Amino acid sequence: MKHDALTPEELAIVGGCCAAFNVRKASRVITRLYAEAFAPVGVEPTQFMLLAACARQRTLTMGALAVRMAMDPSALARNIAVLERRGLVKVAFGVDRRVRDISISAQGRKILSRVLPRWRAIQAKLAAQFGEDGFQATVDLMKKMTQAGEALLADSNS
Repeated sequence: MKHDALTPEELAIVGGCCAAFNVRKASRVITRLYAEAFAPVGVEPTQFMLLAACARQRTLTMGALAVRMAMDPSALARNIAVLERRGLVKVAFGVDRRVRDISISAQGRKILSRVLPRWRAIQAKLAAQFGEDGFQATVDLMKKMTQAGEALLADSNS
């Protein structure tokens, strides 16, 4: 079979089983759902997750937060800059000037406490759609997919 003679049927298989396509599609829809819920508070889903991560620990380095969030460092820096301008996080030099330490501010904690009930409501609605066990199984599967992808990336970089 010639590689340039791809049929619509063969290409339909790609959309039906491609992990990247289906994870991104689900991500866009689910992110929109959370974004609509968080909009009245003025926080995007990524900002919420960053605030939650910062609130869990007293201080995080930019590098540690990038790893935890599986985010590109430049994308993380842009998001943190927005949160810092809004007074929701504080950024300071770490042990040396190359390291940045991030901590949540009092204002960030207030915003987080206003968003958390909205997050709980969306979580509950999704769990109701899937069934509690199905919802947890899906979250667990996404975690496993993340770990598998990270392992494959680490292998390709070695």
